[in-house]
Amino acid sequence: MNTIAKPTASTPAAPRTALREPRPSFLGSVGSEALKLRRQGMVWAMLGVACFFFAMLTAALLQAGNFRGILERSPSTFVFNLFDIYTAMFNAGSGIFLLIVTARLVGMEYSAGTIRVLLARGAGRLRLLLAKLTAMALLGLVLIAGFVVLVSAAVYGTVVAWEGGFGKITSLPGVAWHDLGIVVLVMLTSMGACILVGTAAATLGRSVAFGVGAALALFPIDTVGSQLLAVLNFLTGWHFWLDITAYLLGPNLNALPVLMQKDHAAHAAFATPLVTIDATHAWLVVGAWALGLLALTVGLTWRRDVLQ
Repeated sequence: MNTIAKPTASTPAAPRTALREPRPSFLGSVGSEALKLRRQGMVWAMLGVACFFFAMLTAALLQAGNFRGILERSPSTFVFNLFDIYTAMFNAGSGIFLLIVTARLVGMEYSAGTIRVLLARGAGRLRLLLAKLTAMALLGLVLIAGFVVLVSAAVYGTVVAWEGGFGKITSLPGVAWHDLGIVVLVMLTSMGACILVGTAAATLGRSVAFGVGAALALFPIDTVGSQLLAVLNFLTGWHFWLDITAYLLGPNLNALPVLMQKDHAAHAAFATPLVTIDATHAWLVVGAWALGLLALTVGLTWRRDVLQ
């Protein structure tokens, strides 16, 4: 028997929505980079060594008889001398620390081969780079906050032990506290420059070893280079060699606290430009270096393929 099949109305298929692959949030990426920093024993070891040397140097410095005499004669001179010493101490110590840690944090993904895994999971090259820079910036803020607390405690305890009170420091004119703000600003600038140098070096070499080596070499090259340029000026008589030192990153960073604190004779602990410059010039040179390092890092991260 023949049967006639009745057509059945087919229901339209529901539109398939494309499922978006989950991407790590930016805050999650920053937290991941901060976790990497917390779990690096080298970071804690370096901080421990830094605290030990800070304690030793501070004890030797503040227990010296001449410093106590300076405090009794001129509290302002006492504070300004501490500004010079502690600024040089922090910039040198934090600079080495941040150069190493930044180069290691950025380069470790390339050295270990985990960069391909992170990118495959949707991290994004520039997003990952920004997360690392943010984590290092937060570490820098923690570093300077801890240093300010340590210095404040050391100076307060010493002055109170010497004078029986802290009145000579709290009664200082407002210019002393204005200069303290300048010192902190220079410290922040120096830390930012070191983070960018470490990031650019590791991005350029794509390895921890190259990044750490190149980052640590830049500022000594600036110092030695300034001396070599002075020798060339002496041998040739060309002032051009001295003019080059006005555009080096390290000497301009070293000159900033001297150029910014105009109410007293501040001193630079390391090499400065061999020609006369002003604060505006120094800030422009540091800013140009920062933009150049950032452009180099972003350009290399964005354009180069990750093949291994």
